[in-house]
Amino acid sequence: MKKMILGFGLLLTGLSGIAQRVFSPQELKVDLTIIRQALEEAHPGIYRFQSKEQLDKRFAATEKQLKKGMTEYEFFRLVNPLIASIGDGHAKFHREQKPDDLHAFFENGYLPLQLYFKDGHAYVLKTYGGKEELPAGTRILSINGEDIEDITSRLFRNIFADGAVQSARYAALNTDFAGYYGLFTGPSPQFTIGYKEVAGKRGKIVLKAVSANDIRTVTSPEPSYSISFPAKDVALLRIAVFMENEGLPSFRDFLDSAFRQIREKQVRSLIIDLRNNEGGTDRLGMLLNTFIARAPFRYYDKLTVAGVGPYSFASQATFPSEMEYLKQFVKKEGDEYHFTYFKEGLEMINPAENAFGGNVYILQNGRSFSVTAEFAAIVKDNRRAVFIGEESGGAMQGNSSGGFAMVTLPNTRLGLDVPLLGYHMRLQNPYAAGKGIPADHVIVPSVTDILQQRDPVMDTALRLATGK
Repeated sequence: MKKMILGFGLLLTGLSGIAQRVFSPQELKVDLTIIRQALEEAHPGIYRFQSKEQLDKRFAATEKQLKKGMTEYEFFRLVNPLIASIGDGHAKFHREQKPDDLHAFFENGYLPLQLYFKDGHAYVLKTYGGKEELPAGTRILSINGEDIEDITSRLFRNIFADGAVQSARYAALNTDFAGYYGLFTGPSPQFTIGYKEVAGKRGKIVLKAVSANDIRTVTSPEPSYSISFPAKDVALLRIAVFMENEGLPSFRDFLDSAFRQIREKQVRSLIIDLRNNEGGTDRLGMLLNTFIARAPFRYYDKLTVAGVGPYSFASQATFPSEMEYLKQFVKKEGDEYHFTYFKEGLEMINPAENAFGGNVYILQNGRSFSVTAEFAAIVKDNRRAVFIGEESGGAMQGNSSGGFAMVTLPNTRLGLDVPLLGYHMRLQNPYAAGKGIPADHVIVPSVTDILQQRDPVMDTALRLATGK
């Protein structure tokens, strides 16, 4: 056993160039205790998707494995699925000062393939950093002898996503499978790939690993919001993110102008494209809903916090600067602590004067998250739109986000970012717990659609909007 650990450590050191210190079981137990304190004392939705008994068992099982020394990386891989099991897409567990960095532990040893998942199968979209040895569209069956289904299941247990939302987890793999696979499998100088050609022939090939720089991509940002008119009597609102950008009109000014044009052009059908919109500012989601609502509406049912402290882990954390001031707006109601500072989302909201009264079609996918899912949940609950695409990435009933407690573990120095505010949507109808906003027309692009730059989701929306 010691030889296996040493071998892995040497491999990691060789590929990353960074020696990994081994922490004692006592040091690791201290760090695990801080994690537990932070989650239990500060996370407002720790038991939203599982019971206290279930989480207690997970912590106990994890602690039992701390009988030998571990590196920072080994401890990270042991604890990450425990934290991910909470079902919170906003929480983060990461290397110190490197949130959202799947390549934080090593620079080399990554799978040279970008994969795309459809119906549980994985297909090659592109090859990183070298010549294409597996053509795009090739189905991947196994990596280093492990079936792709088992790999996917293992990675799903490590991806931070709301509840049991599957679309969000697939979206994460579609974005950077190589990063997730490398982080939760470890680096390798090469990979033996089992595959199936488009024509059906099976085979195996050995591919050399690539570096993190080979798979990092830089994309040009699109405007936060825009309007176009793709067909007669049809308007298209593209909301890429619910945030205002310098150089653009304010979101309210944009909506006033957009819906004035919609009225002047006598538009009968409105398409709102929310795909890949991972959220932003709460009030902008509420504001957009006022422009399509047919009646006054409530947005949030309640906002909650875990408590007001004092926190036993406080010496290891930083909190929002205004947190002490905001504690006066926390009111205990039964077993819950309600946060009452924000009134707008908790009170009745009226439609805008020029609210659109025609047909509305909303496009969403597994990256439609946070504020986007909040907006979509209210629209869905009020039966105000037809939803096209995939299940949203955010859960129907709400999320945990707002300000964060930024925790640094005293020994391994790993970072844990704990959201402090629980958002609960005002829903009048019953929905499956832990699921995203369902699509009325489920359409997931195929790998051929992606490669040929076809958009069957938009095509369907236009067909429905125009009645053709």
